[in-house]
Amino acid sequence: MGLFGRNQDPDDKFRIYYASDIHGTEVLWRKFLHAPSIYDAQAIVMGGDVTGKVVVPLVDSGDGSVTAELFGQPERAGTPEERDELINRIRSNGMYPHLMSPDEVTRVAQLTEAEREDWFAEVMLQTFDRWMELAEERLKDADARCFVMPGNDDPAGVDQAIEKADRVEACDERIVEFGGYEMVSLGYANRTPFDSPRELDEDELYRRVEVLADQVESMPRCIMNLHVPPYDSQLDLAPELDDNLTVQTVAGQPKMAPCGSTAVRELIEKYQPLVALHGHVHESRGATRIGRTLCINPGSDYHTGRISGALINLRGEKVDYQFVVG
Repeated sequence: MGLFGRNQDPDDKFRIYYASDIHGTEVLWRKFLHAPSIYDAQAIVMGGDVTGKVVVPLVDSGDGSVTAELFGQPERAGTPEERDELINRIRSNGMYPHLMSPDEVTRVAQLTEAEREDWFAEVMLQTFDRWMELAEERLKDADARCFVMPGNDDPAGVDQAIEKADRVEACDERIVEFGGYEMVSLGYANRTPFDSPRELDEDELYRRVEVLADQVESMPRCIMNLHVPPYDSQLDLAPELDDNLTVQTVAGQPKMAPCGSTAVRELIEKYQPLVALHGHVHESRGATRIGRTLCINPGSDYHTGRISGALINLRGEKVDYQFVVG
């Protein structure tokens, strides 16, 4: 029967909701989980950079109150309601609130950089596990399938949390099938100035996708879910940085330059999948074609509390799309 079930009409429309780069912002994760009911999507795909980068200590004052520093401003929560409101504000800005004693704050400050990274990963994964539980709760009655892939900024440990989740499916470095289509996924990026956790040289990035692509049964019905966009595609324009990571400007405006992957571009040019889904570069929302392949990057404004996504409508070997913001 190949990819199609016994009762599958290959011309039936199949809708995917795709978003990426929410960077630990819990309100966006909740909105993502609502996509099946809001947009009538049969699959939802989170394309990487799911976790945040900052822990905000909630320091126990010993009198029932906690203190914190948020965006450089001191905060105090003296009642349970105030504490809940502070925690929600922290989570809504892509950060992780963590209750700590003053002694623990001192201990963590004295850790080596590597030890602090391990401590941060442990705190982050506590929240990420809770996100997986939230997905189980919100999607338990939904017919849609939910796929989540780590991106270049996501640390080790995220993969295991996804693997053991009940209503979230892992897709990174594998082929998954749904609705008569195959999806090839890779969450790694080409090298960046930031030395993020999941980066590869271009030849290795190409090889990993090639191994999967060569197993695809029908490229005209294939989705490539690749975190990094193709080089020089207008989906990969970001502020140009110098060696000190300072943004370069022209006439007072950031100078934009392509930062995507040459390997991803070569792969799309060679295999010509039906559609390619990308994230990674927040500033470059857009869609373009490379040959017959429709390439899409919905961009990201995660710091605004709004989730940028795209609806991908598949019908046979045809595809159309719509950008949506929620």
